[in-house]
Parts: sequence; C-alpha cells; structure tokens
Amino acid sequence: MQFDGPRTLLAVHAHPDDESRSTGGILAHYARQGVRIVLVTCTSGELGDMPGGVKPGELNHHPQAVAARRRAQLNAACDVLGITDLELLGYHDSGETGEVPPGAFCSIPVETAAGRVAALIEHFRPQVVVTHDHHNPHQHRDHVHAARVAQHAVKETGIPAKLYLEAHDSLATTTVDTSAVADVKRKALYCYESQSLIGKLTAQQRFAAESYIRAIDTTGAPLPETDLFAGITHHGPDLPRW
Repeated sequence: MQFDGPRTLLAVHAHPDDESRSTGGILAHYARQGVRIVLVTCTSGELGDMPGGVKPGELNHHPQAVAARRRAQLNAACDVLGITDLELLGYHDSGETGEVPPGAFCSIPVETAAGRVAALIEHFRPQVVVTHDHHNPHQHRDHVHAARVAQHAVKETGIPAKLYLEAHDSLATTTVDTSAVADVKRKALYCYESQSLIGKLTAQQRFAAESYIRAIDTTGAPLPETDLFAGITHHGPDLPRW
C-alpha cells in the first residue's frame, strides 16, 4: 500500500509515562529512522504518586502539583525519545480504583474523545497507530478507555493502514527488535523518577524487544511481523534521522 508524505506513527496513551513504559522502544526505534512520531496523551496524570511515593488520598498528595510535575517529565521524555509532536487532550486521570472523579477520562463517552483523536489523525495522517490493549483486564481503566477511543477514531477516519495494541502474552503478532535503543528507553524512564518505572520494567525485561497485536490491517502484510510499517510504502521524504 502506497502513501504520500512522511512515514508517521501516532501513539495514543492514557497518562504521562505510558509512552516510555509501554512503547518507548518503538518510538525511539522509528524516530531514529526518520519517522514522524506523534504522541497523544489523554490525561494529565493527576492521580499518580507524589515525590516520595505519596499516593492519592494520602496526606500531602496534591493532584495539580502531580500533574505539573508529570507534564515536565513528559516533555523531557519526549525529547529523549525523539517524539516530534505532543498532543495533550487534558482529561482528568480516573485513578486505578475507587470512585471515578467528576469529569474523569473513563467517564467521557468514547465517541466524544474519539472525535478529538480522529481530528488529530486527519491532521497528521499516520500510517500506523499504536495504543493499549482494551482486551487486557489487568491494567488501569484509563488504558482500556484510551484503547477503545483510539480504535474508534481509526475506524471513523479510515486513514491509518494499521492499528496495533500492546501485547504482553502469546497473542502477539508483531515483535520489533528495540535492543539498539534500550539505553534511550531507560533514559526516558528515568525522566519519571516519581513513578519508579525502571525497577518494574527491568523485571519484565521489555528493553530488548516490544511486542504488539495487529488489530487492523489494510496492507495484507504476512504475519508474524518484525516491522510496524511492513507492507507500507510511501512517496516523499522522511524527517532527518534522529
């Protein structure tokens, strides 16, 4: 399948840090190849940890301070990974458990949030979209909602050739070798020192490769894959290699 314009990958994530923790390897990998990397972050992450591990609902947890800190961390991580365009939807973090705060992301109708993502897809015209897996029950409720929103937006626009969901099990169809950018991913994770991500990722050993489930495909590229852009050719220059 042929496309005009630069190769473009658009990632839809729920919170600041998801881009580094979940897809930092592929974002850095394709940025190095000159692919335009667009990151859509759905929430401000107000209900993450304060410095020192102070949790939501505990004394001295201040949601707006958390959001400001995580925004600064997000900007730093984007610089590290080579993300070219950052789009913030600004929804309120829904929290992992308990009552959903008023106006929180997971309470926003899928069609409403998807309309905003669809407008970004129409603007950037990505060939590939990557997001969380809405079928995975063992994750944050905002991740589930972000995945549903992204999938709805992809179907609504019909622009991306492929949609990929994060894979953590044997359902993976596509595994990308990210060993060459392992140090870049680690550096991006260190931008989020308040979230203690490095220890969690080291235990999961997700630096050498990242795996995905191909959920939508219009290219007919054979499976399994080792390249998210398999089956896609384009006319026009990529960005300068990062």
